[in-house]
Amino acid sequence: MMKESDEDIENPPPITSKAATNPHNNTPSNDPNKKIKIMLLSTFLVVVLVLCISLGVVYQGNPSNSVENEEGGGEDTMPELNETKPTVLEEATYLASPGPIPARIRMATPAIANGYTSCADLKDDIRNALNHLANTIIVEQSRNGGWYENNCGRDDPVFYMEDSFATPEMAEVEESHMDHDDHESVDHEGQESASTASKLQDDDTVTEDSYTTNNQVQGVDEADFVKSDGKHVFTAYGDVIFVWDALDPKKGLSITRMPYNDTKEDCPYFGPMYDDDAHVDVMEESEEDTLPIREPLTEEVMTTNVVSPEAAASTPGSPGRNRKTMMIADSMMIPCYKPKPQILSFLLRGSRLTAIVSEQSSNYFRAEAETSTLYDYQELTIKVYDAENVPLDGSPLNLLGEKKIKGNYHDARSIDNHGIVITTSNVNTDSFTSELYRWRPQYCGLNSTAYEALAKETALNETESFMEKMVKDLDVELDGNCDSIFQVASIQSGDSKEVYDSNLLGEYRKEETHNVAVCVHKSCQQPLSPHCNFLPGNFVRVLSFDLDMSTNQLTNDFTTSSSGTFAPGWPDSIYVSQGFAGVVNVGHAYDPSTNRWKESTFVSAFDITGSTPKPFAIARAPGRPLNKFATDLYDGHLRIATTTFDWSNTDSTTVNQIFVFQLPAEDQGREMKMLGATEHLGKKNERITAVRFRGDRAYVVTFEQIDPFIVVDMGNHSEPKVIGELEIPGFSQYLHWIQLEGKSFMLGLGRQDEDIKIGLFDISDEKKPLQSAFHLEKQASSSAGSDSLAFRYLPNSQLLIIPKREWTWTAEGNFDGFVVYSINATHITPVHEIQHADSQSIYRGCWYNAYLQPRSLVFQFKLTTLLSHSVLSTDLGTGDTLFDLNLDKALNNTECHGYFW
Repeated sequence: MMKESDEDIENPPPITSKAATNPHNNTPSNDPNKKIKIMLLSTFLVVVLVLCISLGVVYQGNPSNSVENEEGGGEDTMPELNETKPTVLEEATYLASPGPIPARIRMATPAIANGYTSCADLKDDIRNALNHLANTIIVEQSRNGGWYENNCGRDDPVFYMEDSFATPEMAEVEESHMDHDDHESVDHEGQESASTASKLQDDDTVTEDSYTTNNQVQGVDEADFVKSDGKHVFTAYGDVIFVWDALDPKKGLSITRMPYNDTKEDCPYFGPMYDDDAHVDVMEESEEDTLPIREPLTEEVMTTNVVSPEAAASTPGSPGRNRKTMMIADSMMIPCYKPKPQILSFLLRGSRLTAIVSEQSSNYFRAEAETSTLYDYQELTIKVYDAENVPLDGSPLNLLGEKKIKGNYHDARSIDNHGIVITTSNVNTDSFTSELYRWRPQYCGLNSTAYEALAKETALNETESFMEKMVKDLDVELDGNCDSIFQVASIQSGDSKEVYDSNLLGEYRKEETHNVAVCVHKSCQQPLSPHCNFLPGNFVRVLSFDLDMSTNQLTNDFTTSSSGTFAPGWPDSIYVSQGFAGVVNVGHAYDPSTNRWKESTFVSAFDITGSTPKPFAIARAPGRPLNKFATDLYDGHLRIATTTFDWSNTDSTTVNQIFVFQLPAEDQGREMKMLGATEHLGKKNERITAVRFRGDRAYVVTFEQIDPFIVVDMGNHSEPKVIGELEIPGFSQYLHWIQLEGKSFMLGLGRQDEDIKIGLFDISDEKKPLQSAFHLEKQASSSAGSDSLAFRYLPNSQLLIIPKREWTWTAEGNFDGFVVYSINATHITPVHEIQHADSQSIYRGCWYNAYLQPRSLVFQFKLTTLLSHSVLSTDLGTGDTLFDLNLDKALNNTECHGYFW
């Protein structure tokens, strides 16, 4: 039987650093002629070096680092990366920064994974990056800002876009519309088979458990807001943790609220506008529409009069009260309003529940936030609770320990006792660059030469202090060596002498006109505009901690370790396997054959085998990956599936490929070298919509008009090739391998026109895959296509459980719930439909300020579904509702928010 790709991960063997030796140990000669020759040769070398710097290209090798091996290791069946760095260090490549301030710019070669041997080197790189950023602004303003020389004192300064950034295509670029095939859909599944119906309804012996997270990699648990150990279910509902008995929810609840104090603070006003004369709110409110008063809550105190589970149980979807008229929502930023904390995700191991909690403070919008080199809209805290001794009388969980961490939450994983949290901090260079723009009053009347001189002086006066503050804010010094951070570099590669990014620390600039955001960073031009998110640049942290810390450590010495890398934007995805964490970012590579920059994927790989993550290696592939499933580690090789967009190509605007990289061994440096790549996958102009790796096979779906389902043989790392292909209407977004009657199938969940499409692909004959069954849910959508954690398949009973939503924009015909399907080799049949709220309540109801994303769990063939504001338990055999918990009633909710929050 074919094994999962993550079951056969093969990583480099342990490596040991060796001390660097100097082969040149010559004794100076007393011969005068030799001295003269040496002096002449030295002078010549200095001249050559100066010329190289002037031309902008320098090659430099860094001294080797010696890192001791950490004792201990994993099991023999699962080889892991070793924490030690490779003995061979890559040479760095630099480009000169054009402008009045000397600066050299490192390109994103494998050398950036060498890390730093000292914090002084990191400071020097940040200093160079700041000088390059200043150069970019000064040169652009000098060239295009002459208007200000003779137009001083105006109140409406014009912001000129940099020539290197501005392109005609940047005004309005939309992702190409995915035209659906007009093929008349035919229900290929037929009628429900009698055998299926009897199996579910009459067989009292049917039982099955399925409550673990639908993880991508075996042995790597993904964080989610719902977790279960088989005894209890833990779920996050906004700022509240609910816990109940997995087998008998009627036993009671544990309710834990996060601390919240809505104290009025001196902060900007983001609420409704006032009339200056009467000073009354233009948006008049009736007495009944007044927002409820919030009382401060402490975490470890149960709210009074908590409704019992029996009292909270009611008809499905019945809200606490009805909405009479639309109220002013919290999201409108009422003056000094501080949003409630949000529980973002859980990690569960043994008797410990780890929660990642976010608080969003109005401080983020304050003026002092603009002076920070890194700022976050979230204040994150890791909270660890006792998950074994759970009270079910409404009392909260016992908090064992907590620690604040930096950054905005991105994702989290756990591997055995090893917890990994990925956060991202926004890089803010505004305080450094704000005084460099020519419309500033100090440059009034100056010609370009005088402006450049003054702007250069201004920048140099700020560089040192800003650099020192940034190093402090990064918090990566770790005993003063800074070796846990990738070297600062321009996320680009190729032979061009042009530096693509103006800010190596990753800033994006944004200008707004009439509330329409226009991204002026070069990465937002075609064909990248569909992915432009207007986020500032980021510093990505990979933070690790021990999930098995003692209670004393949790209370008194909650220790975390972190590594990091600068990135041009929010990471596209995170891939974590045994000993390996890859931060996937999209940058650019220069193509000398076309003299153009093209979108490229950069993977910054961290070694997470030790207590502190360390930079390990780097890989680059053309194009952009779809999601986390586009990356996979198998047999010591990293596979990446990408789509490259080229809107200027009249033949085909896309190229879809899978690239294979070999992880470097001890003597192979820092580069994950590309060994092989497929030809273009799919038809012309199609893009990848789904990909799934499984051992030495890859399954890819591409789409523009039809849905090619493609099987790729990845057995030869150097020559991956297509071995089977099928064309059908619609497209898949998520692929899930299953077995039926001893044969291999792939379940595909996606879209066909305006409908949900569930397709069953028979891959037992890989050269001739076929669609053996499919089912359409008319005019509906399912979040499981883009959220794999909402997808659950029961292999024993052959049942598929996915969420379904129907929205009509009226009070009638709305549906929010789940559908259970019976799957066999030739039929996909709906068995049960579970509705979590009635149509009227979805359209016009009052709900708590939270929303549960859809999840499902199965205990002894009893289905627990969590969605929106309720939890339902359903007998999978009969379809009968066993339990209905309205979370809003359990909280005695008095707030009034929309159903979808």
